[in-house]
Amino acid sequence: MVKKILLIILTLFFTNTFCIAWEANIPKGSLIKVYTKSPLNTRNLEEGSRVFFISPCDVWILEQKAIEKGDIFEGYVSMLKMPVQGVNAAMSINIDSLVKTNGEKRNLEGKIIFSSSDVLGGNLTNPATYNTTIHPRRVYGNHWGGTLQYVPSGEYEFGSHVGVNSRDSLFVQLEEDFYI
Repeated sequence: MVKKILLIILTLFFTNTFCIAWEANIPKGSLIKVYTKSPLNTRNLEEGSRVFFISPCDVWILEQKAIEKGDIFEGYVSMLKMPVQGVNAAMSINIDSLVKTNGEKRNLEGKIIFSSSDVLGGNLTNPATYNTTIHPRRVYGNHWGGTLQYVPSGEYEFGSHVGVNSRDSLFVQLEEDFYI
């Protein structure tokens, strides 16, 4: 009787604990290399404009192709700021879908990572003029002496538009797991 109860308990234990399903996926935060389909520039885009990116190589998970060469990432311009006095233009792009080479369209949440962040541009421009400032110093008993320093006057050049060429390599950073 004890053997039968032990057999039933062991059967339930082994059938319940080892029934965990695993699906192949690309984890959140992964970077996928892409190229733009056409040059992007803040001069000719608006907020909400549709943009397209192409995958230049295959992405494999174990022995399955997750993303094939030639798959198209579709997205939109989520933030666009025009250049102003002292600041260059800025642009941010979100990805919302992936079109496979066979025509299948899948939802995909991500954002484009430019050289170091998800915003292209937005940096300060160079100063237009400089002022000179004298810092008087008395060093080692000298009664004269000082340092002349050039400091920005507060006037900056007008910002410029920023853009991405069609052969610049960019990355798509996934914001959720992408299941195959």
